[in-house]
Amino acid sequence: MIDVTLTVFAGLSGLGTRGEVLNLPEVLDANVGNAVIRPMPGTMHALPWATSGKYRIGEVLCEAFWMPPYRDGAPQGACTRYVARTQLERLSALGYQLMSGYEAEFFMYRKDGQGELTSRPMFHGLDICRSVIQAEHEELICSMGEGLSAAGVDVIALHNEHSPGQFEIATGTKFGIESADQMFTLKEAVKEMSLMHGWQATFMTKPAMGRPGWSNSMQFSGSLWADGKNAFHDPETHRLSAIGRHWVAGLLKHGAALTALVAPTVNCYRALHGPLAPDRADCGWENRNAMLRIVTTSPRTTYIENRLPTSAANPYIVLAATVAAGIDGLVNRLELPSDSADRGEVLPSSLSEALSALESDNVLCEAFGEEFIRWFVSLKRELEITAVNKAKEAGQYDMDIERELYFTCL
Repeated sequence: MIDVTLTVFAGLSGLGTRGEVLNLPEVLDANVGNAVIRPMPGTMHALPWATSGKYRIGEVLCEAFWMPPYRDGAPQGACTRYVARTQLERLSALGYQLMSGYEAEFFMYRKDGQGELTSRPMFHGLDICRSVIQAEHEELICSMGEGLSAAGVDVIALHNEHSPGQFEIATGTKFGIESADQMFTLKEAVKEMSLMHGWQATFMTKPAMGRPGWSNSMQFSGSLWADGKNAFHDPETHRLSAIGRHWVAGLLKHGAALTALVAPTVNCYRALHGPLAPDRADCGWENRNAMLRIVTTSPRTTYIENRLPTSAANPYIVLAATVAAGIDGLVNRLELPSDSADRGEVLPSSLSEALSALESDNVLCEAFGEEFIRWFVSLKRELEITAVNKAKEAGQYDMDIERELYFTCL
């Protein structure tokens, strides 16, 4: 631990997307004071793109703790990185390590000479993986790749996607919390570097209306390892092991509640139930239409791809939620449905419905802790759902308020 004491507003983890402040009981009990943030070991890295290299600027990832004597300086339960580490520690106690990686999509929009956002995407066609698009914007793409690498992000793919102005970046798989650290750094870095080149990057799930597929997803792929071996791989059948099946069954059991955590905005539900987006808590071998895509190509590359998360999701929450649900499957030896016709429970079709499912899921609520669940649900209901509903009642186009809430903030 780096021996540095920094302080921030105690309710920082409960702020809305536009900095709105919730009246949270713990923050009021602490006299609306500060919390302590502590730098985490091994997370310091350079930000070479900042100030165009004129000054040496770095970043260190931190976790939040209550200010002593309040709660004796305990970790804040709403700190997402702390919650993710807690779930990984539970998994470690069972004898497993999580190896995981993310694939995140984002849109690029042009800014005008005064820095105002325009409605023009970087390109207009369905130009997935077209080299001419990358050649046209190679300065931005190359500098982005170089900057991410210097910041410690292992980028294994960066290409244009199948919607106007859309790109995808995939990170290399890592053990433990490093995977989520990479994606957290990546999302902020992409937005910062894009601005320097006159573009606005957004990880908002669906920033513009159009055909159903025009949305940003964030697939999360993972496998469990023990004694240097992939516990999801069955060496006899070369298919998914019993451990892998228990893990998948846990994710399917908690699919409805997981939706609130990994599709966490009102806007996300414009994408779910659409093409190549999950509509049920189901799984399938090499099936991109299912919530969980099972891949068993080799002992090392046997993994589960969770296709439910959107790019609007917090990567720490995605990791924590996946592990918490998977642990339930492991501990209780849950089994996959034996009937191949069982397509699974229909997933929530709105954030409000998903939040209700989360509150009813005792396993996930216990895993995340009462403080996190209460802060998260309150933030979503009071600051996002209410804002959209009020705007609609006032006759405002709901997509306008969604862009105001999410476009530049995600």
